[in-house]
Amino acid sequence: MNGMLASATDILSTPWGMAVFILLDVAVLLVVIALNYRWLFKRLLDILFSLIFLAVFLPFFLIFLAADAIYNKVQNAYKTLFTSEFYCGKKGKLIRLTTFSTERIVHDAEGNLLPQAQRETRMGRILRACGMKYYPLLAAVFTGKLSFVGPRPLSPADFAAMQEDDLVRYQVRPGLVSSLESYGGDSLTYDDLLEEDAEYVRKRSLFRDIGFFVSKIVHRLRGETIRRYGDCTEKSYVQWLLEQGHIDEEEAKEFAETQRFRIENFKKQERERNQPANRSMLR
Repeated sequence: MNGMLASATDILSTPWGMAVFILLDVAVLLVVIALNYRWLFKRLLDILFSLIFLAVFLPFFLIFLAADAIYNKVQNAYKTLFTSEFYCGKKGKLIRLTTFSTERIVHDAEGNLLPQAQRETRMGRILRACGMKYYPLLAAVFTGKLSFVGPRPLSPADFAAMQEDDLVRYQVRPGLVSSLESYGGDSLTYDDLLEEDAEYVRKRSLFRDIGFFVSKIVHRLRGETIRRYGDCTEKSYVQWLLEQGHIDEEEAKEFAETQRFRIENFKKQERERNQPANRSMLR
């Protein structure tokens, strides 16, 4: 027995022996994480890495914040430096997501919002290209509104228009990165998106999520122009249903009204929660 212990100690004292020992430890850890990924480690890894990225990129965020503030002061491009939009998160719960403002609000003669390419500012293109536009979303990952990998966030109106079979996508948190980084493309439709989202929910795992996240990084570094979400980037699910003839104008208005009601109710609840805090501060 003593000989065996001595032999093991001798092996660990060598560089290659220590390397093998570390690799075995990492392999065991990965197996444990992979086996418990859905129920525990996906959320823990979201918290850990969102904190790391928030800390690492904080100096760059402050630099871009100052630069954007100066740019906006000179150009008067945006009403506010940040834009908040409402989406449906896990279990259909309403969530507010905030990003840097990158586009002017400009309409054509008929009152229609101009395409994004025509509204995006020079500073906005820089923020989008370097990814800093989405830095505030790391806080949403930390608080549990988002995950690093998950289905693409959709609006409350889109959620209201979903068929029951398509609601499976809301069993998990929406993500900064989607599985469509690997399986999407210019010809993608909402039928494809919903089918892939349901497939992701059924087969989500540690190594698949790593693959989707790495795909996103590779596509950005390559500067690829392929639209991973196809027409889904240009129109909402409700608009798509309307164009396809699956709903009529009246139904589309009902879904929009549902969204308006939910957002107003959400803001009202926020104000009610903030009132006690404001009173205590005044005291």
